[in-house]
Amino acid sequence: MSTASNQNLSLGKLGRAVSGSRSNYTTQTSLGQTAGTNATNTNIKISDFSISSVDSLTGYAFLWEQTSEDYLLTFSNRGTRFDTKIAKVAGNFTWSINAAGAAITNNGATGSVAAAAISNANTGTGDDSDFFAAGTNNLSRTLSVKFHEDGQSDGFNDHATNYNTARTKAITIVDSYGGSNPSCLLEGTPIDMADGTTKKVEDLIVGDWVMSMNMPGQLDEDNEDWRSCRFPDEKTEVFTQHSASVQDINFDYVQNYWNINNGEERITGDHEMLYKPVGEDVWMWNLVPNMLVGGYLMDKNGNEVLITQLENVVSEEGFEVVQIDVEPLDVYFGQTFLVHNKGSDDDPFA
Repeated sequence: MSTASNQNLSLGKLGRAVSGSRSNYTTQTSLGQTAGTNATNTNIKISDFSISSVDSLTGYAFLWEQTSEDYLLTFSNRGTRFDTKIAKVAGNFTWSINAAGAAITNNGATGSVAAAAISNANTGTGDDSDFFAAGTNNLSRTLSVKFHEDGQSDGFNDHATNYNTARTKAITIVDSYGGSNPSCLLEGTPIDMADGTTKKVEDLIVGDWVMSMNMPGQLDEDNEDWRSCRFPDEKTEVFTQHSASVQDINFDYVQNYWNINNGEERITGDHEMLYKPVGEDVWMWNLVPNMLVGGYLMDKNGNEVLITQLENVVSEEGFEVVQIDVEPLDVYFGQTFLVHNKGSDDDPFA
């Protein structure tokens, strides 16, 4: 599949590449054993394990402190057995980061990067400049991975472009205090979990499963047009309760929030909510400051709830708020109503 002209594919080196522990390529090796099968009449080609090039390192550009992200090294013209027999062997890859601030778990072609906490010595002292530092303590780092089978320069795939060459990606470890335009729920907001229990939003941990909503027709947040999605009343009849996993959590301070319906929701004005305007029969994403009393919000059972009160609560002392990101669905429920994730690959606070 990926054999090039005059390409030399060594069975001995292949045995070393798939073993994860062999230090030589002279040990007797059979192609069937290398493929993990001794079955007769099984067609196995040595090129099934080959690639033509090592490409880019992909993954999210921003990594919130005290969270984890997976990053993937990609390849061109992968043979049919490359992913399962070579790409999963940790010994074929060397992962590193250029400075302190994160730890890497080597899972082969995938590296799981866990960011440590970022110290904020001045956070919370009462000075407004501390509350709105806008990521002053962010850490710029370079993530690197090298593909070289069993750590060797003369590996089975040493013919591939960029073999034994570091592939890098610039990442930013985000200081979760001090983000600009935080879009969050007020501390103390109860969140319905997928198992029927309830947690305060500040007590959530990465990996928790929260109640979400399956919304056929809603674009993924990676599509910049997701805010333009519209749902006539009849389309919402197919919305169903679902679950989503918490991927990121960050904390911030704001000087004002919106109190909806006397405490049914307490949320910042930069957070998108599913909203049906006064006198219309179409649901859309909107910000609370743009909503009107008489419009509707959607609760966890898919019911429309009349907006009877919108109060902007302001304090110079500030309020602590919590922002979460959930996947694979990009929506979850606050105390009462359906809200959307915030953030993007270009700006974690956008």
